[in-house]
Amino acid sequence: MRDDVDMFVALAYREFESWFIAAARSLQGCFGLPLDLNTVSDFEAIRDAKGWLSERMEVSYDPVAHQLAFVRRFDLNAARASRSFERLYVHLNRLLMAR
Repeated sequence: MRDDVDMFVALAYREFESWFIAAARSLQGCFGLPLDLNTVSDFEAIRDAKGWLSERMEVSYDPVAHQLAFVRRFDLNAARASRSFERLYVHLNRLLMAR
């Protein structure tokens, strides 16, 4: 640790892709996701977020092939419904506002 650099660690609950499910509506049509895709109310209970995405896509979800496009498109405000994403959001906002 360095006392001259602000740091924090934020981990997604279960899987990084659970944040995509929290904001699923914003990913409609992306890589074949259904145009009527809606956010699941109990998204944090899903144990296989990658599988959940794969079942709804035209091709199997592949983090290397799809993650960056999803990150660029998913709704950050909708993802804040996830407690772990909200922690990340609050800490990032705090760091950015301090500068």
